[in-house]
Amino acid sequence: MKKIVLNLCFLLICIVIAGCSNKGDTKRDKEGTRKEYQDTVDEKKEPFREENFSVWTTYWDVENIDNEIGSLQEHIDNICYFAAYFNEDQQPFIPEKVTKTFARMNTDFKSFTFKSYLTFVNDLLLEDGSSSLKDTGLLYTLLSSEEARSNHIDEILQMTIQGGFDGIEIDYEGMKKDIALWKLYIQFISELYQTASAKNVLVRIVLEPGVPVEEQLDFPDGPDYVIMCYNLFGYGTEPGPKANKEFLLKMINKMEGFPGKVNFAVATGGFDFAKDGKVVQVTEKEAVKLVKEYSRTPERDEESKSLVFSYMDNSGMSHEVWFADKETIQYWFDVIKESGDYELSIWRIGGNIFE
Repeated sequence: MKKIVLNLCFLLICIVIAGCSNKGDTKRDKEGTRKEYQDTVDEKKEPFREENFSVWTTYWDVENIDNEIGSLQEHIDNICYFAAYFNEDQQPFIPEKVTKTFARMNTDFKSFTFKSYLTFVNDLLLEDGSSSLKDTGLLYTLLSSEEARSNHIDEILQMTIQGGFDGIEIDYEGMKKDIALWKLYIQFISELYQTASAKNVLVRIVLEPGVPVEEQLDFPDGPDYVIMCYNLFGYGTEPGPKANKEFLLKMINKMEGFPGKVNFAVATGGFDFAKDGKVVQVTEKEAVKLVKEYSRTPERDEESKSLVFSYMDNSGMSHEVWFADKETIQYWFDVIKESGDYELSIWRIGGNIFE
């Protein structure tokens, strides 16, 4: 009898121990799942892989750029300061915030050897205080004659050199299929590069996705050419990502045989597409804020690796939000680098979660 009792006690002890062991395994499983998820989150805090790239800063979003530049500093080759544009007298000027941002970057990151570019855009302030963006009439004024081009080149190079920048970036847009204007622009690029090179000023030329390369335009060798690989979906389109693999490969194919160094630019952030057709740009931080506000869980689109979620706002309007995070950008970089030894750029610093 005593032996039976002892055996029963031993059996009960084993059951209790096994139960405790199972509880411990369950706890470890749950914690393991959380850790695995946390590891995924932490991976986003690691720097981009081996890639080096250029970035843009903008005059309208300077609040947290020091932290973002700090997170990416080991990977940044060039910082492009966006942007100088034109007053009502069609004279170029540099906004004060651009000058202050440039000074701050030079102070905060003086141990790093970033090259700096001053970006010029064909945006024009009007007398009534409004703006004409991508103004092609302005371009005709600046580029139509050799004298006009020479004066324009002298003016913008003087601003670039006096400002302390290493290079000049031209981002003149809106020409679409105006081949006459494209030919004037190409002549300007050639003359700018020759004059800038003599003064040891670097030159970058930004091109829109719709640049009509099929027209056999004779772009000169020498400058770095940057093709914008974004806004596949956005204003005036159905909901979708800023870029996907098919679009990137199309841009790469389009630029085959282009002279000089070719640089492919991808974009952070995304768009909030409302059911009524209204489209609003959002940064990554703004998108994440919406995720938390409406308790949504984004899904990752397979073709673009962008994040997407839907929500219903307080007025009952449904929205679909597409945006890029660091994993998205890395995927786009991978697609580009797998296609050739191309250079990379990120539009833009501000509103991102890189740290």
